[in-house]
Amino acid sequence: MAKQTEPKKTNSNQEKVENIDSENDQLSTFDVVRLMIDAYSEEGNDSLIPNFHNELQKFLKQEFQNSGLSKKYDILVLFDDSTMLKSDADKIYNAVTKFKKDKPVLLILYSGGGVPGSAYLIGKLCREYSNGEFVIVVPRYAKSAATLLCCAANEIHMGSLSELGPIDPQINGMPALGLKNSIEHIAELVTENPTSSDMFAKYLQLSIEPIQIGYYERVAESAMQYAENLLSTHKENLPKSPNVIANELVYKYKDHGFVIDKSEAIKILGEDVIKSNTKEYELGNLFYQFFDTLSRIAGYLGYNFYFIGGLDSEPTMHQKKS
Repeated sequence: MAKQTEPKKTNSNQEKVENIDSENDQLSTFDVVRLMIDAYSEEGNDSLIPNFHNELQKFLKQEFQNSGLSKKYDILVLFDDSTMLKSDADKIYNAVTKFKKDKPVLLILYSGGGVPGSAYLIGKLCREYSNGEFVIVVPRYAKSAATLLCCAANEIHMGSLSELGPIDPQINGMPALGLKNSIEHIAELVTENPTSSDMFAKYLQLSIEPIQIGYYERVAESAMQYAENLLSTHKENLPKSPNVIANELVYKYKDHGFVIDKSEAIKILGEDVIKSNTKEYELGNLFYQFFDTLSRIAGYLGYNFYFIGGLDSEPTMHQKKS
């Protein structure tokens, strides 16, 4: 009779040690923050900057892997609380051109807006270098031109603190549509008080040139055209026509800072586009909290912190002007 072999006994203590070692291999936010301070503080050593960049990239890749989404997506980050510029599009381009176009592109977006043309280009790039599906996560806010960028996405993943915003253009901090609205309001006042017509006419003659009215309206129409073009790239999953949605985003809301939360966003873009309580949002929120911590620490050290690109990209640290 063949000799039976006993099942191999498992050393539970050995398993515990291996698990502890595995956990110890995981980088923490603290590890990256410590290197940032060592590299950028007044007493720091700038030769450690490459080490900081390396550990930051390792942390992002680690968390992307841990999320279970790394096989599903190619990932990008746009964390910039200043102004979206042409240089942002350049950084996104440098990242997406490394993709094989065989996966959806996932963009974690945190931005208050900026130049509409840059947002439009980034949206087109993300679609061009994906497999035809583009997904955005908004962990906190993507306002103004950043909302315009969201128009390119098949899905927008939002949470309870996420917000989009109107895309009516701003000129020198003032709404482009404000001039037209002001003139319409003056016309109503004159209708109600005909004797005031001469006074208002002189005021308009001194303060506004007719060409300004047309220029500001054209700027608003341009924003609507950008939005309609981006929405048209996935019109099959929209509840309304791209033209109607673009018109709402430009003209519907009276305040440029209006909060379009996830429930309001569903009214505009529909449930096929707006998603919540997803793994994508969880990853986006984790990345946001990490970058927000680095941004705060950088501020204490006298720097502005930005991260734009893929997980192999380097962060940007601009020294604040004294």
